[in-house]
Amino acid sequence: MMSVEQIGQVFVKATRFLHPESVHVDHDGIRHDRAFALVEADDKFVGSPEHSTFIPLKFNFDAGRDSLQLTLPDGRVIDGPGAAGASTFKIDHIGLRDIEVAEVPGPWQEILTTHAGRPVRLVRCLSAQAAIDVLPVTFVTTGSLERLEREVGAPVDAARFRAGFVIKNDVEHEEDNWDGRMLRIGAVQLRVRTAVPRCAITGFNPASGDRDQDVMKTLIRYRDEATLPDGMLPDYATPGFATYAEVIETGKVQVGDEVALLD
Repeated sequence: MMSVEQIGQVFVKATRFLHPESVHVDHDGIRHDRAFALVEADDKFVGSPEHSTFIPLKFNFDAGRDSLQLTLPDGRVIDGPGAAGASTFKIDHIGLRDIEVAEVPGPWQEILTTHAGRPVRLVRCLSAQAAIDVLPVTFVTTGSLERLEREVGAPVDAARFRAGFVIKNDVEHEEDNWDGRMLRIGAVQLRVRTAVPRCAITGFNPASGDRDQDVMKTLIRYRDEATLPDGMLPDYATPGFATYAEVIETGKVQVGDEVALLD
């Protein structure tokens, strides 16, 4: 029997990946996942190569109070607002879509700028799917992770892939054959899509941000290239690992829930 081994979520894109015990999944994905993002002085999202600077920052979000709490690497804890300011603007997200955002007031710009050594702002994403890259949900299986570990020759933390769900399934890469099939995860129903084309972010330590493991080199050696689903960025193809999914039925998922293919 397949089951949910771990859940993954990040409130502020590019920061520390979190592992809640339960989440609610909407049609836009895990609720509040990547609801916030970091923006450079040129009004663009912080790029993938720069994520390593911000991975050590741990943000939590209290939706009831609409507030954020940031734990810095030195242990300091900063509380501040999560509500968006009145002025909005749009960011072209890697050529896939425009995302409407608004800066979040409070201490965030000063703190992030000091941490990064350059101007960085916190914004709240107001568009559907917030700052999620492609499709609302991604998942990875334990069997595929174990195969990757054998290829790498060392343990590989699932958080390197920043997937919403780690599914316990002993059959390595079985999910490569699930495109278009329905998958029940707890109370949620997903339509499985294609593999996720990976990038160099997988080499960053998910706690420190240090580049400490060349996962991409291994993926290039043993995995086929994958493209984005539905013809998005058709010229972009890299080795695939983890899997996209669309949300068909919303609901709650918690660690330990049963996972099953429906057809």
